[in-house]
Amino acid sequence: MMRESMSGAGEPAVLHMGTFEAELHWREHNLATLPALPDKEAERIVTAMDELLFAFCKPGDLLLTRYAMEPCQRDYTAALGFDFTTARTDLEQPVRANLTSSAQPLHGGGQLLQQSRTTEQQPMSVFRLLYEHGQSIADQLPIAGTILSPFAWVPYISESSQRFGIQARQPLLETVRTVNTKYYSAQMKERLGLANPGVLIRSAAELELLGTNFLQDGSFMIKDNYGVSGKGNLHIDSPGLLQRIVNSIRKQEQKGRNVQFVLERYSHKERDFSCQFHITEQGDIDILSVQWLANSQFAYRESLSPDIQFMDRLESSAYFDTMMEIGRQLYQDGYFGHVCIDSMTLIDGSIEPMVEINARKSMSLIKNSIDRYLRQYGLVGNMTNYTVSHDGTFTYEQLLIELEHRGLLFLPECGGGILPLTSAAWSVNHRDAPTGSKHKGRLYLSAVATDEEGKRSLLDQLEHVLEQHGVSVLN
Repeated sequence: MMRESMSGAGEPAVLHMGTFEAELHWREHNLATLPALPDKEAERIVTAMDELLFAFCKPGDLLLTRYAMEPCQRDYTAALGFDFTTARTDLEQPVRANLTSSAQPLHGGGQLLQQSRTTEQQPMSVFRLLYEHGQSIADQLPIAGTILSPFAWVPYISESSQRFGIQARQPLLETVRTVNTKYYSAQMKERLGLANPGVLIRSAAELELLGTNFLQDGSFMIKDNYGVSGKGNLHIDSPGLLQRIVNSIRKQEQKGRNVQFVLERYSHKERDFSCQFHITEQGDIDILSVQWLANSQFAYRESLSPDIQFMDRLESSAYFDTMMEIGRQLYQDGYFGHVCIDSMTLIDGSIEPMVEINARKSMSLIKNSIDRYLRQYGLVGNMTNYTVSHDGTFTYEQLLIELEHRGLLFLPECGGGILPLTSAAWSVNHRDAPTGSKHKGRLYLSAVATDEEGKRSLLDQLEHVLEQHGVSVLN
């Protein structure tokens, strides 16, 4: 399958795929974990987030997702002008409970993590699903010869690419694992002379000793070496809390778990933001975007476009020089591809340019793609989400119909409205559930308006629609 490039010459189509919680597939399974309440429904919602990758699709591209995009969403994205091909059946098979398949990887790829490094209870990545169950998808979707553009480089990319003739130019997987650790971010801060580098601890005893010292000067963060989006981060502000965490880690040590946490002094932030850039295979660095972030309990909540004054502030503080240097260091260490750097402004007026490195695509990069789409119509939007609880009777298709009926659904000619970005995440927990039972879903969307007041009005009206149809908003 070929498409026309900007220059008019034919080039292979791009295949967009991704596993969003890539950190689960990078971490060693025998690592101790920080206390957290499990939420299987939220975890399953994350497996349906790959539908967001449609935002990167150009004419002629392919999108392969774990769950097939609902027909109404395919029609809607087509009406928006996104021209891509996607499978009409799920990649995930009914054998989803069998997470320890005996299928053996191809030899020669050299980048598959040992099975002992992955958590047996975690969902398969889309690339492992493709490798083990993807022949029917390959028969209906022309993936052979495409160029892979993944959300993140994870195990089974090399093996599935070899099996189905996909072109995948990737850094070594061990390099990807290394540069995505919190410890690597701490080392990068030390290399560049940045403040608050953090310290790696490898035992409960070290946690107790160093944590006690940290508390003498204020509170601190414990970060799982492979933590992500609010999971694997704890703010420690008292000796009692520290001791409870130490006791939990010590019990895991006694069961043979390894300890890898980074301790970092707590920064009193004013605002979170992030920078997205891309490192080519030749080492060229292209800064793509800066996005303000609204986080809740250290987890992603919303991306917003910064104003010109903020961008000028970053420019004058040599922030982008630091980003370029981080990119050069990453390339020197063997990584190329997409990068998202988490940053923050502090209440004392200073900028902390690098909180941590995410060597992958990001929600904010997706937001940037939506920005670029809206810009052609002279419009701007945010990107946010609603976690909801519903019984499945108010379907995603009915939601689109209701929004359109009320004049709330974004279409290019409307000049504003609610732009829904995913369909599967709305009902993924209802697939095997009894009819009428309530389960979590999530709606990712962009509120497209000319100002903050207009955005708030759109979201208020959306919340009213959800409430009228028995859908409870949980966040």
